[in-house]
Amino acid sequence: MFFLRYIFIEIEQMFNHISLIKKKIDFMSDNESRNISLKKKIAFAFGEIGDNTAMQTFTFLIFTFYFAIVGVPILLIGGGFILWSLWNGINDPLIGYLSDRTKTKWGRRIPWMAAATIPLAITMILLFTPPVDLNSPTINFLYFILILILFDTTYTAFNLNYNAVFSEMYVTVKARSSVGKVRISFVMVALIFAFLIPTLIIENILGVIPDTDPPISDPNTLGQYQLTGIIAAIIILVTYFVLLKWGVKEPKHMSKDAETAMSFTITLKNTFKNKSFQWFLIPALGTWIVINILPTLAPLFMTHALDIEDPIIIGILLALEFIVAAISTPLWEKIRISKGARMAGLIGIAVWIFPIIIFAFSVSIEMAFIVQIFNGIGLGGGLYFYDQCIAEIIDEDEITHGTRRSGIYYAIFNFFIRISMIINFFLIMIVFSTTDWYNYTPNPGVNTILGLQILMGVYPAIVLIISWIGMYYYPIKGEKLAENRRKLTELHEKKLSALK
Repeated sequence: MFFLRYIFIEIEQMFNHISLIKKKIDFMSDNESRNISLKKKIAFAFGEIGDNTAMQTFTFLIFTFYFAIVGVPILLIGGGFILWSLWNGINDPLIGYLSDRTKTKWGRRIPWMAAATIPLAITMILLFTPPVDLNSPTINFLYFILILILFDTTYTAFNLNYNAVFSEMYVTVKARSSVGKVRISFVMVALIFAFLIPTLIIENILGVIPDTDPPISDPNTLGQYQLTGIIAAIIILVTYFVLLKWGVKEPKHMSKDAETAMSFTITLKNTFKNKSFQWFLIPALGTWIVINILPTLAPLFMTHALDIEDPIIIGILLALEFIVAAISTPLWEKIRISKGARMAGLIGIAVWIFPIIIFAFSVSIEMAFIVQIFNGIGLGGGLYFYDQCIAEIIDEDEITHGTRRSGIYYAIFNFFIRISMIINFFLIMIVFSTTDWYNYTPNPGVNTILGLQILMGVYPAIVLIISWIGMYYYPIKGEKLAENRRKLTELHEKKLSALK
């Protein structure tokens, strides 16, 4: 009731301002953003297929693969992800900073995206080709760390520049909302690739032949994981080619901002001093903690807590939430246009809290499917608000400093997404270690089941409550949003005039 009460108060306070603000926003436009064709918007959205296929395949399979198939102990896996986070602390801000300062005839972002495409595809194959034949936990652990670093470096080089160029190509509220809807529709396609294709290929996702006592390892599982990596690599190559060939064009007046980029130290200092960004990071980190925990633990949770042995059912149940999230996009777009990204986030997070607890304690497959629909609606708001909010924050920063620094903001945001994964794996490491699941065993005890339920339900709900509070204090709303739009339009007109 606390959340709903404040949501209604906010709606009431904003109601009298909606018409005036909407007129102001609609009046302000950027010619380049407005005139981009539907064909180019669709081609741009193709990047979401490759981008999400890479990340969600990684999130869905990497933990289960190295824990259950390769046999790396949970404490070593947790240690590997902690080392990975240290690398993220260097890699992500550095790539964002260098991207903002890149000067080429193709602009700042495109060279990074093109250079990362083939290495990322190769890395997707290498994810599932550890030296298991050597039967050495140490070597497999070292390979695990190496592959985490390779994946993060190549994925970040593409992803942060792809997102940065989105906020630069599409400047108006209407353009961002319309393209955001297309992008999330393509995310749905990517999730089918990421969640359903592996379950169609991998017969025994935990590597154990069902209904055998004692459990017998399936010798075909390793090759099936590797085939999944190859298919993911092909998807990445094809969709990124479409994006780079027909979907992306950097505005020249923003590419010129590379000439006025700040030093690395000043860049980081100004970014973290941004009050809007500080408040944004709380719900952004929280929602990504929740987004990442489901696919990470899905194979183990659904097999042992829900007694689902068919990997296809696991894939469908997992994909259902994300598909419903994509279908709900028009609802969140409508809320975003009329009431702002902040309100979309507040409502989405509030709607998400209760179903996620119920899902973790589902008593049947049918119940789990029904609850996933409601989870998907909340997830839709969680996915939609952050993309729109960070573009607003970058707009505000450009107004303040005169230089558009999309790269560094998306880099730090990507770093916090990785931090969300580290927090998850740290808690997984603690829960698994305290429930006698240091090494994977096919038949866990009741304490392990309870641990899985807490990780999948209670923990995410607490995180979402904290996220809602952070979203409530996000300051870019109402008149401030309209004023930022006006100042941004004036600034872009000056930059365009300087090119003539």
